[in-house]
Amino acid sequence: MPSFINEAAWIASAKSKPLQVGPAPAPIPEENEIVIKVAYAAINPVDWKLQEDASFELKYPFILGTDVAGTIVQLGSGVTRFKLGQRVIGHCDGFVSGKASNCAFQLYTTCREILVAAVPDSLPLANAVVLPISISTASSALFVQLKAPLPSLNSQFTGKKILIWGGSSSVGSSAIQLAHASGLEVIATASSANHALVKQLGATDVFDHKDTDTVDKISNLLRPGDLVVDCISSEDTQVKCGEILSRIGGGKLPILGFPKGIAPRKCGTSIWMKHLLILRSERSRAWIHESQVGDAVWRQYIPSALANGKFQAKPDPVIVKGGLSKVQEGIDFLRGGVSAKKVVVEIAQE
Repeated sequence: MPSFINEAAWIASAKSKPLQVGPAPAPIPEENEIVIKVAYAAINPVDWKLQEDASFELKYPFILGTDVAGTIVQLGSGVTRFKLGQRVIGHCDGFVSGKASNCAFQLYTTCREILVAAVPDSLPLANAVVLPISISTASSALFVQLKAPLPSLNSQFTGKKILIWGGSSSVGSSAIQLAHASGLEVIATASSANHALVKQLGATDVFDHKDTDTVDKISNLLRPGDLVVDCISSEDTQVKCGEILSRIGGGKLPILGFPKGIAPRKCGTSIWMKHLLILRSERSRAWIHESQVGDAVWRQYIPSALANGKFQAKPDPVIVKGGLSKVQEGIDFLRGGVSAKKVVVEIAQE
């Protein structure tokens, strides 16, 4: 069994700052896990939110981070679809499992096989790393909560439309592409500067979220049975998405992150969408449909779609170089706000 000298950017205690770089345990993969030598880790809002005010208990000291890209250096005994040295992206689920070994901000991380996908040589790892948590989050909204058809490389139009509010965000970029691949016609919102990007990803119509008549315009395009996903999930966007949903007869409104507002009563059922619902079946047979989603998206669709260029790694990365000591800088950078970009830290050179 290989051994690795590992280091991590640790959060020492609740609300502590900055992160402290220090030794970390060598990874020991379980049967269904993969060890990845991390080249890049992406920063997500959950990182600064957990650092400032953890919404659920962590076992400190802990390691933050969910998105990684790198190369496989060890395989669990039950893993057969990957090989050593393969370039991959991975969604680290340490926030759910409670295992620091399954978090991103370290030299070597451990990922569940179901949340790993091969990266083609044509796609730089610095770009690919923007994808993992956005894929899982968008998949939970579309395929678990809203029961949209599973994505396909040769999808057929279903006759339904979907609104993706916040189409140029990280989750929005993946949601647009996955919705398009499931046969839905996509309507999206974005700032005017990002309309071209959102259309490039597959949206048919794009509206400026700042315009006062956007809710009216979008409502006129949707019909009963059409779908709505709020990829921003501020109090304002929950109200607007809830209003649109209420005008077309109600339904479920997936919302992301750590919402503090309450969506309007008229919107139907508002859900705090947890991006790891696709994993629950591995702990309970009662959640078998989520297992099917994880398999269909991560094992079947994403690797093929990345290889043939049907799934784009968007938004583009803003790369912070300098290794683990720069993770806190990356978190602070994102905390200050970015538009149609994702902050990525170079952990080690490829």
